[in-house]
Amino acid sequence: MTDAEVTSSPVVATLYDHLLDEIHQGVLQPGDRISDGELAKRFGVSRTPVREAIQRLRDIGVIEASANRFTRVAVVTPRQTMQAMNVWIILYRALVEEVTPRVTDEAIALMEADHAAYLDALKAMDFSAIARTNFDFYSRLRSLSTNDILVRSIASVVHMVRLGSLYLPKALDVHGLADWQQALIDAAKARDVSAAVAAVNGLYAVPIPQSETD
Repeated sequence: MTDAEVTSSPVVATLYDHLLDEIHQGVLQPGDRISDGELAKRFGVSRTPVREAIQRLRDIGVIEASANRFTRVAVVTPRQTMQAMNVWIILYRALVEEVTPRVTDEAIALMEADHAAYLDALKAMDFSAIARTNFDFYSRLRSLSTNDILVRSIASVVHMVRLGSLYLPKALDVHGLADWQQALIDAAKARDVSAAVAAVNGLYAVPIPQSETD
């Protein structure tokens, strides 16, 4: 199998998705060591696709490595989470400027369903579901973009935000997030670019809690 075939292998994609899901679900936590040999044995594959999947996860910042020392789930500090969130807001603002004028009714319906699920999770104070439904909500507009580089950049940075958000010193203002979700839905329905940008900029008002040492 050539390098190109390994990179495009569905086995690599499956391993990548499975490991990323375990990281987002907290099964694999920051600092947990990653062994390509153990993963190869666990999934019944060779080390080659495992190493490629790990490299992809390193590329998006959720796994980190030090030569001849360790490969582990990244430890994302609250400060790094805040920095990643600021980058995400800038990128997402560019996305809504592009897609809001031609947003589809189907995308809006999916956002409304995600928002309803978010509100249900909020009532139950289920923070795992709150995080999942929030990230689902903001993923809906990406498929409408024709800017592949922008889409890849957003998808990459969002994983660092998501991982860091799981381990903040205190919870985010989850009620504020709900308000800005609704504002973005309203803007999308009106195909109002200025209102959509304002809804994204409003996320700056939802601070990322910092530890005393940051």
